[in-house]
Amino acid sequence: MLSSVARVSGRTHWGALFGLILPHRARVAAMSLVLAVAGGLPLLGPLLIAQFIDDAGGGAGRRRLLFLAVIYVAVGLARQLMSVAVAWRAADLAWRVTNELRSRLTRHVLDLDLAFHRTTSPGELVSRVDGDVTAVSEFIAHFAVKAVAAVVTLSGLIAVLLLRDWRIGLGLALYLGTAVLTVFLLRNKAVDEAASEQAATGRMLGEVEERLTGADDLRANGGGSHAVATFQAASAAVLRSALQREKQGVTLWVISNMVFVLGGLIILAVDAALLRNGTITLGTAYLLFQYTQILREPLDKLADETERVQRAAGGMSRALQLLDEESALVERSDGSLPPGALELELDQVAFSYPDEDPPVPVLDGVSLTLGAGRSIGVLGRTGSGKTTLARLLLRLVDPTAGVVQFGGVDLCSVPRAQLRARTGVVSQEVHLFEASIRDNLTLFDDNVPDTEVRAALEALDLQGWVEAMPDGLGTVLGPGGRGLSAGEGQLIALARLFLRSPDFVLLDEASSRIDPATEERVTHAIDRLLAGRTAVVIAHRLSTVERLDEMMFIEDGRVVERGSTADLRDDPTSRYAGLIAAGSGALVDEVTA
Repeated sequence: MLSSVARVSGRTHWGALFGLILPHRARVAAMSLVLAVAGGLPLLGPLLIAQFIDDAGGGAGRRRLLFLAVIYVAVGLARQLMSVAVAWRAADLAWRVTNELRSRLTRHVLDLDLAFHRTTSPGELVSRVDGDVTAVSEFIAHFAVKAVAAVVTLSGLIAVLLLRDWRIGLGLALYLGTAVLTVFLLRNKAVDEAASEQAATGRMLGEVEERLTGADDLRANGGGSHAVATFQAASAAVLRSALQREKQGVTLWVISNMVFVLGGLIILAVDAALLRNGTITLGTAYLLFQYTQILREPLDKLADETERVQRAAGGMSRALQLLDEESALVERSDGSLPPGALELELDQVAFSYPDEDPPVPVLDGVSLTLGAGRSIGVLGRTGSGKTTLARLLLRLVDPTAGVVQFGGVDLCSVPRAQLRARTGVVSQEVHLFEASIRDNLTLFDDNVPDTEVRAALEALDLQGWVEAMPDGLGTVLGPGGRGLSAGEGQLIALARLFLRSPDFVLLDEASSRIDPATEERVTHAIDRLLAGRTAVVIAHRLSTVERLDEMMFIEDGRVVERGSTADLRDDPTSRYAGLIAAGSGALVDEVTA
């Protein structure tokens, strides 16, 4: 997949688009055949009428004229049928090509490091992955199809006129070349404006997404005016970009129409002169007039589609810019994790976020060895570095200094796909989908049999809880897991992870939002999940970690206390003993402040 991304991103936007279409050779060939027929049919009507005029003037019989009329009607019906075939084929090709681009962009975005995601809003990513690619899809389905059909029509038109009279054909070819060149040069100038508008739209969507996410806080604290003001500013930027793009579009429309009108007048004058001199027949004069109208029609359509071309060019350029984003997480892939539970080792690990100026150390000289199959609780006040430690263990970021190892293997040398398959995480914010409980447990993998799903639920003592739902495993949850409490959402996440059976488990504040009704179930599920697995549990509460093998306190990015749970419990001077004295529901921030 990475190599295919590189092949696309190494080209210009039009070259990249051609590269995306090329694998669909069979569909392109079928599309070309349909377009060849559809592009040639408009030429037959005027030819038939011109022949009808000449034959009628020459005294041809009624049968001959009736035959020409029937053929003319048949050609008209064929044009309607071919327009349907073109639309169907074009839509099929466009969506197949651009859906592959969407998938490629999505995979690439998911592989980018945390620094990229910290500086890029989800709204902007949606604008790029969907909005920009939709513009490319519309270009293929509409403009590209019209352009190919126009080439067929105009080439056939010139060929017919050259056969009738080479002087007329040559003159019309020169006029056509001038018109096409004018449209092409003006269109190129508008691409930058389209890209600027789409970038502004992406920023506006980012503003909207951020404000909607914090809508409750904004309403509760009177921040609505600020939200509206920032949206208006972002919307104004989109309007300015759109006006600039429209200005380019209007300029193109005016100039191209001037070229068409001037050329049409010249051709009509030539037509009249040739007819008066007897050089051409009345039928040929009619044919030249009609072909002049036909010549203008496809060029008019292409000129009207300039906005679509601008959007497609801008969208493809922005897609390539996104594909050119390189992750700071270098994929070495020369290591492999050993089987079974994984020993964890951190050797003088330090980390600073590179997007901060100046970079502030979040972790500094953290060392840790955790045997395979053992569990450790990581405690510390808010901002002590716990979340950053979790990101390092999942290789969402790489350490600024030091080494993180699983099973004696540097994480930087392990293929990320292998690492994801062997590790699992449950965080405080569980994401549930608007889908059945089964789909939420299997993440839409239909290859997982129901017997395995039920076995996982039974192992966690959750089978009865799920069966009590209205439709059992088939119970459909609302958006974001609506219909479940926070604690029940944690149960789904724990069962989802147990079903995957990872060898290393990270729980990041996984029990901080448990409601009393499900606390016992969650506690049991966590105990069953951690059995036999290497586990790191990050928490604020004593009750979350008191049954673990070891304990570690982090303060200002450094390990200030580490030991077995039993030893720290028996040491009255330890932070852990102080936390126990404060009660099982106490928070680390309160006890260590």
